[in-house]
Amino acid sequence: MTTPPGPALGWQMALAFVLSLLFLTGLIAWLQNVHMITANGMYKSIQAEPWIADFAHARLDPSNYLYFPLYGASARLLDALGVLRGVPWKQFAYLNAVWASLGVAAVYGFVHRLTGTAKVAVPAALFHLGCGFVLLLAVINEDIMPGYTLVLVSMLLAGVWFDRPTVARVVGVGVVFTLGWLVEWRLIFPTLPALLLALAIAPIPVMRRAAMIVLLLASIMAVVIATQLLWHGHNGSAGVHNLLWTGKGVDSGWAGLTWGKAWTMLSGVGGYLLTFGAHNDPVASRQAALPLALSVLLQVAIFVACAVALWPRRREARLRAIAVVFLGTLGAGQALNLYSQPHDPQMQVNVMAWLTVAWALLLAAMAERGRAVFGVLAVLSLAPLLLNIGFFARWRDGDTEAMGALATIEQRFPPASTVFVYWGFEPITMWQYALWSRSWDWDGTPGDAKFKWIAIDAGAIRHAGWTPEQHAESIRRDLDAAFARGYRVVISDVWTWSVEELAQHLSGLAAADRAPAIHAMLHDHYEATPLLNVPGVGTYYEMRVKSAY
Repeated sequence: MTTPPGPALGWQMALAFVLSLLFLTGLIAWLQNVHMITANGMYKSIQAEPWIADFAHARLDPSNYLYFPLYGASARLLDALGVLRGVPWKQFAYLNAVWASLGVAAVYGFVHRLTGTAKVAVPAALFHLGCGFVLLLAVINEDIMPGYTLVLVSMLLAGVWFDRPTVARVVGVGVVFTLGWLVEWRLIFPTLPALLLALAIAPIPVMRRAAMIVLLLASIMAVVIATQLLWHGHNGSAGVHNLLWTGKGVDSGWAGLTWGKAWTMLSGVGGYLLTFGAHNDPVASRQAALPLALSVLLQVAIFVACAVALWPRRREARLRAIAVVFLGTLGAGQALNLYSQPHDPQMQVNVMAWLTVAWALLLAAMAERGRAVFGVLAVLSLAPLLLNIGFFARWRDGDTEAMGALATIEQRFPPASTVFVYWGFEPITMWQYALWSRSWDWDGTPGDAKFKWIAIDAGAIRHAGWTPEQHAESIRRDLDAAFARGYRVVISDVWTWSVEELAQHLSGLAAADRAPAIHAMLHDHYEATPLLNVPGVGTYYEMRVKSAY
């Protein structure tokens, strides 16, 4: 098929960007909840505050080397324009909408380049926008969207270029790809092997393939070195080797293989297409197993239908390049995710980009075979978008409600005299951290900040080598310190969990074996009575030391 001249396609892509941005900004304003599913974006916006206040002296983070300078400068611009001035945790959601819209435009251009027609590119771009985790991360303040978009663009370019790689094409992919993972370090791992493999099977002489592989690696290194030199001498600047390997999340409770992660993998893969709940742990994932499995089956059906439709063209170099880039990223990415956090939207969004490509190729194949079937698929392209908006609607005004709940908690439990005990992942802890005091849980170091809290999961996350007894004893020491200081101690619904429930939650951190010791320590030495139920948060119980203890 023919592709229209560059300027014509450029205008279409610009229109796709503008329409996507208008839609996403409107959705953000309507939802009024930039913390759906995950509260990580609030912490990242706090971490970016020095970049907004004093760009020249803020500290670089090797794992997000370009993210904080990029979003810090962007937030400063929004402040100057009077857009949500001084509220970066809201600004970041709108910035994510900008980057997500660039991603939609890139998908549109990619599909149009493959098919030569807007008839296929429009529904494919809408399908991409509607995928659950893509839409979610486009309207909340999580930190992955700019890095994801750049890496996605590099993958799309590789898909249409690596069937006939040239020096300019390989260097272009390497530069865009490296800028993406310098925004979020871990993005390097799933896609780099896929890009190298795509060059290794290119229909060119063997020595030229080897030269192109070396060129890709050299372009990556050149961008890394240039970035290192650009920031040399800045606060926290890192060397080239520290940028290539930051070790983020390696020596922590997130690393490891457990059966619980099989359930959270189901949550991550199923939720990518249809995001109907916050299934962040094995317990929630198991409870939602049926709808999550149905979502996975839909994805499998799309893959099988695409493979069958394109099987006669399996020897085409471009299709092989596309398959290697996107399915290679899928395979490597899910292997890494299973070892870390397979439920996390930001861990899945780049790995699962194959689904949009498969849908686009299926649309293109059906457009050539029959108007009726293509029409049905084109209409179905809107289904994920409409369904996910419906799911998100249940969380409307969540930020306002959370701040109202926080006011109730503060009135009932004065922070100056209260220590809170949490599982550790309750969303309300993010608000207490952000709006009361920027103080982490005690974890063996009791403090007197406004927000004083003990997290049951702290030992599993930060001390992967602890025994169950060490973990339980650490919590007990913190509790005893709170009582010794005269603080009132209140605990969340984690108090009501059975040993089995606690083990299931800890299995997502490769620490299920710690549950019996922790549960016995809590219930053998302390007692608790219900005090206050806060809608959207849960019940708080007042803890006391058992008289026999």
